[in-house]
Amino acid sequence: MKKRCKRPVLLAAALLAVAAQSAAATATSQTASIGLKSTRDKGVVSIMTDPVLVGGRLVLKVVALNPTPQPVPLRANDVHVFTAAGKSVPVMTLDALIAEARGENHSGNTAMHQSSNYSRPQTSTSQTGELDVSGITGANNPIGGTLAEQQVRRRGDVEESPAVREQVEALKAGILQVVAVEPGKATGGQIVTERIKFSRKEQKALRVVVDFNGQQHEFDFEAPPAE
Repeated sequence: MKKRCKRPVLLAAALLAVAAQSAAATATSQTASIGLKSTRDKGVVSIMTDPVLVGGRLVLKVVALNPTPQPVPLRANDVHVFTAAGKSVPVMTLDALIAEARGENHSGNTAMHQSSNYSRPQTSTSQTGELDVSGITGANNPIGGTLAEQQVRRRGDVEESPAVREQVEALKAGILQVVAVEPGKATGGQIVTERIKFSRKEQKALRVVVDFNGQQHEFDFEAPPAE
């Protein structure tokens, strides 16, 4: 008799656990989020990772500050992720994430996501009134609720459930697509990579390169631990 495989843990539940860990993590904790800032004359870019790789994927918040007098676009394809060995890590599209939220088998992956973890990053002001994009602490107005089991949308006229529609709208609002960063302001969104696979002898480190306003902002850091 074949041994029955345990049901995979939904990423939704895992992401809720990540949120709880993040709130309790300290700067020296192995599960602490990684926050970095790059300052150039045409812009400031800050990133913050989730404390762990969720299902092997990096969840990254990206915020850009525009000090110039003209609006500057920030696009999802301006964010590039690489391993320490230089291997490119694909960033998931909004369509792919929405397909997963709907339970569709997109590229053979049916994992679910908790859309509240893809809400907009926070921006704040310092004591001097300047915009502070270094402290990206989490999601604004997170949407609660998880899908108890995978929702599969059938082709035809079948209407999606309210829970699925809610998650889809949260993804559209939170995942970075194309935003105009207005003069003197900061804005951004979140990206989710494909599953990151390190070889046994490969250094578990990542490089993120963000193209903003004609300049590159580079970030090197150790990969968060797997959940």
